[in-house]
Amino acid sequence: MRAATQDTRSPDAPASLAWRELSILIGVCAVLLLARLGRYPLWGDELYLVPAGRHPSWSYADQGPLVPLQAALSDLVAPGSAVLLRLPVVALTAATLLLAAVIARELGGGRAAQLMAAFGYLCTPFAVQQSAALSTFAYDAALVALLGWLVIRWVRTRRDVLLLGAGVVAAVDFQVKWLVPAVWLLLGAGVLLFGPREVLRRPALWAGSAILAAAAVPAVLWQARHGWPQAGMGAQIRAEQVTMADGQFVSVLRELVLTTGPTGLLLLLGIWAVARSPLLRPYRFLLPFGVVPLLAVLVGGMRPYYLGDGFAIFAATGAAYLAALGRRYRLDRLLPAYFALGTVVVVAAVCVLPLPQSWLHGPAVRNGDMAIRAQFFGLRGWPQLVDTVTAAVAGLPAEQRAGVVVVTQNYWQASALEVLARRDLPPVYSPSRGYGYFGPPPDAATRVLYVGGDSLAAPLATRFATVALLARLDDPTGFQGVNHGMRVWYCTGPQRPWSQTWPELMSLRIEHGT
Repeated sequence: MRAATQDTRSPDAPASLAWRELSILIGVCAVLLLARLGRYPLWGDELYLVPAGRHPSWSYADQGPLVPLQAALSDLVAPGSAVLLRLPVVALTAATLLLAAVIARELGGGRAAQLMAAFGYLCTPFAVQQSAALSTFAYDAALVALLGWLVIRWVRTRRDVLLLGAGVVAAVDFQVKWLVPAVWLLLGAGVLLFGPREVLRRPALWAGSAILAAAAVPAVLWQARHGWPQAGMGAQIRAEQVTMADGQFVSVLRELVLTTGPTGLLLLLGIWAVARSPLLRPYRFLLPFGVVPLLAVLVGGMRPYYLGDGFAIFAATGAAYLAALGRRYRLDRLLPAYFALGTVVVVAAVCVLPLPQSWLHGPAVRNGDMAIRAQFFGLRGWPQLVDTVTAAVAGLPAEQRAGVVVVTQNYWQASALEVLARRDLPPVYSPSRGYGYFGPPPDAATRVLYVGGDSLAAPLATRFATVALLARLDDPTGFQGVNHGMRVWYCTGPQRPWSQTWPELMSLRIEHGT
């Protein structure tokens, strides 16, 4: 075992990379993923990224500026195109597959371990979801995998430029989401607990940390000026997660299965192998990065896809460990069956989903119903909402239409109206989540089309002099807050100026109108 550990840490060249097999795997995967890019309707958060990118900022209430910028540029080239919007995430998924294999190679794995790591990552529903919609976690997963590879490679080679590169990657990832400082700290805690503590004496590490800290300054200043909305997002995410399936425990179990699939066993094995295998002893500093996020999901109620940042790394550690066991205990017959099951999951997710709308009977009202239906059938209904609001605007007399603005109950609705409207609508506003920070309507706006659910009826009566219901949208198999339970009111005479009421209306919670 001591010899195996020494080989793992040796600066000598590791096993050759399985370029031919990986090229075939990644090529077939990319073709499948590209073929289904336009089959799912745009998700609410995808729609939101476009107007967010149209309001450039150093930070937003719930994320960094990089993904909104990409979304706005993609929409500028091909407005409303789901395919172009999502094209970068297919490339990121392919890159993450390759990184899983490259990490397994750094850990001493040969061709079998490399293919097992890449295939294991591919067989997670998370990887399929990563490539299906534009999201921050699609970027996070790829960048954290690259960060992990750089640090793991440093352990083997002791080349300090890798630590500097890790700091640069972390700085870029900070522009995606604020999770990477936690990754950096967990890796640092692992080094303090398990070594190699030598890294703490390397100037390159502190230079990389300084790069990350400098990259965070503009966002921190923005957050400070706006009351630290990012700090409030954790509580909102936990609250949404608990209500997804009538309780945290049921929600966590369901979401874990939908996130990891059969590969969840490989990922758990990868964490265990880091803790117990002599082969992976030099990399035991990875252990907090595996255990703490898992506890945050199981105990803290965080969303399971946050675990995805470590999927490529622990698929690699699990694969390296399994490959070594396979040589010793002849697991050759069990492993193909295990990954055959994973193949079925991937093929079903890519080729079968979304399911036909004709299978639906009744609306999706609860959060849990909406989440499951969106994954299996797609979040459909935005064109109906856009048409309903467009017709309501067109139906107003010319004198009432002059100077009118649209205000929506949640940021998904505002984003759909701004991105998908086929003709010009009045300016759209929403006090919901990050959209509220784009600013309120002007105080001169005294005519408002308010869009939302029945729960708005009573509050609107107290905020405006007159409130008239103009339109209803109740698709019998629709989504609450999208194309079911939706109302359009024409409101006049705000009781107070928008500049005064807007801070009171702003909320990080997403309301669907029930």
